[in-house]
Amino acid sequence: MRRAPALISISLLLLFGAAAGAGCGSDSQAPDGGTGGGAGIGLGGSSGGGSGGSGNAAGAAVVNCGDPYQPIDPTALIDDMESPAYAAVMEGGRNGSWWAGGDMMSPGAAIQPDGNADAELIPGGRCGSKYAEHVTGHGYSMWSVLSVSMGWGSVDGGADQILPNDNSFRTGVTFWARIGDTSTNQIRFAISDKYSRPEGGYCVEGGSMDVACYDLFGVDLTELGTDWKQYRIPFGGLTQRHFGLPRPRLDSSSIYTIEFSPSPGATFDLWIDDIEFY
Repeated sequence: MRRAPALISISLLLLFGAAAGAGCGSDSQAPDGGTGGGAGIGLGGSSGGGSGGSGNAAGAAVVNCGDPYQPIDPTALIDDMESPAYAAVMEGGRNGSWWAGGDMMSPGAAIQPDGNADAELIPGGRCGSKYAEHVTGHGYSMWSVLSVSMGWGSVDGGADQILPNDNSFRTGVTFWARIGDTSTNQIRFAISDKYSRPEGGYCVEGGSMDVACYDLFGVDLTELGTDWKQYRIPFGGLTQRHFGLPRPRLDSSSIYTIEFSPSPGATFDLWIDDIEFY
């Protein structure tokens, strides 16, 4: 899906709460946890392995599975990856799918999966989750991306194309993420709308800086590590990178894709799970 870091004081609200895991073990690559809430573990909202301190006599892993009391809105779910085909969950008028790829101008570059991106088994699981999106790669000098689209179909009887979804009544996006041991932690979260996608009819693909497409609103993820963390990112905190068609804010009434992009030239190993609007 073709495609200055923003200040993270926009409140990537990494949720608190933890559970120690009856029925939920962990491993060094993808720790998991229980499904209940418990004592807080502080900033980061992480779930991971590691031995407990003196207050944890059994040495069990301390994990966070999110807020068990958070209201449930089925229409907010983008994908829980449990199907685990590349098609996302059909909720809220969406019928999108997952895709991974990179630029064609980087000799020796590789990405897996390349194209439609099925979810993958999480080693050891994560709380109640068995599958997550997983992308690995290296060598892309211009761009690489894991993205989920909001819809696909025909407009006015024309050829099928990517379609937008109205989320103007939403506040932002939440998801879980982690990286592998040898991966870059420089990952940008971004959202495309009708002004940044050529399908929207406003920007110009390959155009000059004042009209070019793909200048998405986004933010660099912080605190990204080998433990799972939950991110909660408001639309209002996202900014452009100022190489394309400028506008004051994301148009959340016309969201086309949500994207995760490693820094150019980096080696990456990224997991994404349980993504939804809030």
